[in-house]
Amino acid sequence: MNPLELLNLLKERFGDEKILEARVEDRRLFFKVPYESAHEIASLLREKGFDMPITMGGTDFPKKKVIEIFYSIWSSIHDFVVTMKFDISRDEPKYKTFIDIWPGVHNFERETWELLGVEIEGHPRLKLLLLPEDWSFEEEGYPLRKDFDPSRYKRPWGDEE
Repeated sequence: MNPLELLNLLKERFGDEKILEARVEDRRLFFKVPYESAHEIASLLREKGFDMPITMGGTDFPKKKVIEIFYSIWSSIHDFVVTMKFDISRDEPKYKTFIDIWPGVHNFERETWELLGVEIEGHPRLKLLLLPEDWSFEEEGYPLRKDFDPSRYKRPWGDEE
C-alpha cells in the first residue's frame, strides 16, 4: 500500500464528509477529519499497520477559535507516514486520548496538555513534563498558545544588559 492507495481506501470507507481535506506529498499522506470520527479512523489506521507514533501536537488558531490537533504515525509494514488532523474548540479544548490505539503517544499528549492547555480525557498521567513544577497556568498561560507573551521570561545573556 502507498499513500494514494490509503487515501482512496479512507475515502471509500468514510466518504468526503469524514475525510475533509487530504494531500499526498512524496511518501506522506496528510488528511483532516471531524473530531467525532477521529477514533474510528485512527483504529482503521492501526489495523492497516500504522503502528509507530512519530509525533503529535497542536497548533493554536485564535482567530478561528480552534486548536488543530495532529497525529503523525509511521507504518512499519508500508514504510510511510500519515498525519491525521482534527479541530477542537479553543474555548473548551478537550478530546479523548489515543493511548488505547497508539500507546506511544503518551508523552506527546502530555506535552500538548501542558503547552497548549488541552484537556486529554482518559490520559492516565497528565502531569508536568517540561515546565517548572511551580508553573501557574492561570497566571502565566500556555507557552504554545499565540496569546502567550514570552518577553516576560527574557533574561540577559552573557554580558548583555
